[in-house]
Amino acid sequence: MRKIAFTSSARLSAALLTLCLIFSAHAQNQPAPKPNPNDEILARAGNLYYSTEKTGLDSFVCAIHPDWNALFLSADKSVTASDPRIVLLNSVKITLHGRRKGTPSLDWNPPAVQDKNSIKLLDDMHQATEQTLMGFMQFWTPFVDGSAVPASSEGLEMTRTEQRFKLHAITGDTDVTEELDNRLLLKHFNVVMSMATVNFVPAYKSTDKGLLVNSFVANIQPAGSPPEKAQEMHVAIDYQTVDGFPLPARLNMNVINSGEFDFSFDGCTVTRQAK
Repeated sequence: MRKIAFTSSARLSAALLTLCLIFSAHAQNQPAPKPNPNDEILARAGNLYYSTEKTGLDSFVCAIHPDWNALFLSADKSVTASDPRIVLLNSVKITLHGRRKGTPSLDWNPPAVQDKNSIKLLDDMHQATEQTLMGFMQFWTPFVDGSAVPASSEGLEMTRTEQRFKLHAITGDTDVTEELDNRLLLKHFNVVMSMATVNFVPAYKSTDKGLLVNSFVANIQPAGSPPEKAQEMHVAIDYQTVDGFPLPARLNMNVINSGEFDFSFDGCTVTRQAK
């Protein structure tokens, strides 16, 4: 079976986390600005989107079930569900902890094994699963907690045409551009860093509490590589409602021509923000 690459999700999550931190820093570290039209535009844009901050979600815990069979099939079409590697991996108990404040974490509880090949398989898949899910959480969270749209234009370059609004910021060696269309929908994130350039396109579903991100497409071009060497990643999210909050029910992450990871979330519980 050919090696399955998961490094794209790590590069993508690092890029998007940097982007959100840059916009957040500009908004939070500036003195309270006087009202201006750009801030009013950003406020209107922010109100379009679902926000866990507004609805009161503090944290959640879900059992995670990777589709190991689909993962191995994406690299080797001859693999079957009875493959000993898949049987072993299906016995691992995996739990994801998502937090409004603080870093998400993953519990990985495998069975006791002695065989060296089984130990290596479990270690490799633990690393791949944790990297992929932590990457997902880092770029999913800003879209659902309301922080993807900056609260203030202070410190940002913001331009407007008939078709779009563009936000631009440079911090250190990171150059970030965010584009909204004339309906104030977030359409593009472009992040240029020393290690990679990421062009990122989100899409949304309508809910009674605002637009909820349900897919991403990203093109990731490592620094120094030609455009044709860029990797394309597709991320799709199906939701479930738990105690009134939308949480992922199924997550698919597909790096074109590299590998595909499919996760189910169940047994989820939530904790509300303290009043």
